[in-house]
Amino acid sequence: MKLNRVIFCLLICSAVSIHFLHAQDKKPAWSYGANPYYGAVFRYKSGMKKLEYTNLHGIELYATKHTNGKRAWEKLYNYPRIGFAAGYYNYMEPEELGKAFTATSFIDVTTNRNRKKNQWRLNIGTGFVYSTKRFDAETNANNKAISSKVSYVLRGTVYREFYLNENLYLNANLSFRHFSNGRLNIPNNGMNFPIVGVGLRYLPKPAEILTDSPSQEIDQKIRFNLMAARAWREVLQEDHKHYAYALSFYAQKQISAYNTLLLGMDAFKYDEESIVFATNVHNHQNGIEDDNPSNDGRQLALTIGTEVLLGKLHIIYQAGIYLYKPQVFYESSWYQRYGLKYQIIDNAFINTSLKTHSRTADMVEFGLGVRI
Repeated sequence: MKLNRVIFCLLICSAVSIHFLHAQDKKPAWSYGANPYYGAVFRYKSGMKKLEYTNLHGIELYATKHTNGKRAWEKLYNYPRIGFAAGYYNYMEPEELGKAFTATSFIDVTTNRNRKKNQWRLNIGTGFVYSTKRFDAETNANNKAISSKVSYVLRGTVYREFYLNENLYLNANLSFRHFSNGRLNIPNNGMNFPIVGVGLRYLPKPAEILTDSPSQEIDQKIRFNLMAARAWREVLQEDHKHYAYALSFYAQKQISAYNTLLLGMDAFKYDEESIVFATNVHNHQNGIEDDNPSNDGRQLALTIGTEVLLGKLHIIYQAGIYLYKPQVFYESSWYQRYGLKYQIIDNAFINTSLKTHSRTADMVEFGLGVRI
């Protein structure tokens, strides 16, 4: 990734981290743990080399901060834990896949409002992965899963935690990891693998829950949001980066203490060269002769979605239906967006999101917006 994209990603991560770190008392409760993992890499797309059961293994070290109800959303989500983790994964395919090192942040929640000692918990998060092996047309053509040294991570874990004593907890977990560069480089089929593990968590000092925590208020007004974003993407294998732009305008209405409803319009603009490249590839694959392919990179769509509210941090999910899309190489008539939005002040926010067509990434957007 180029420096400006790295800086924007770090800005998002820093804002989120500062928000969570200052949302507590000066001396919050922290816990620390380690989870060894074991899993497998299977065939990750038809037509690729089939990978047999590979004895994939790894380990993750993490630190979690225990919320105590000082913010209204913390009590609303049953005092979740906020954490940071460093992971190592060995695919046991040294020549093709190599190894991976991850740095992620996460939120860890439970539905157990009675705070029982043994709990089912859900852990979800995101971050970055560094891969020691990636696609190269000459030296590593079989690795069509990873084509960037640095990519993004989506993580999810369901686990059962067992109380051993006041300071020590055992867990058994089932996890899933997805590594993708969001079409910054091609090919971008991504790496997906399930893993199982057991681990220990050490809690030096139990968290103290505040009894006078504030209540969550619901904003009754309809808000309007305007956001502009930019993305970088590849069209061909080992291609240079092409620009894409997005402009979004949508109405926002809070419908519960947990989330808001979004309705609006998205406009996209891809650079002309990338459209011609993609159109020529599509025509060649389908036996179509066209000496003058269209270079219209404009798109217009109707979008609906929701934002899950975690204080100033919002988790975004949107689905859009194209109203104008002249590109013949896009078979899908709709798209999805997944992202994070952070309010830097009451009426302004920074945003990063992934636009996809079903399971195929289109671009990662980095944007700024205002709320009216």
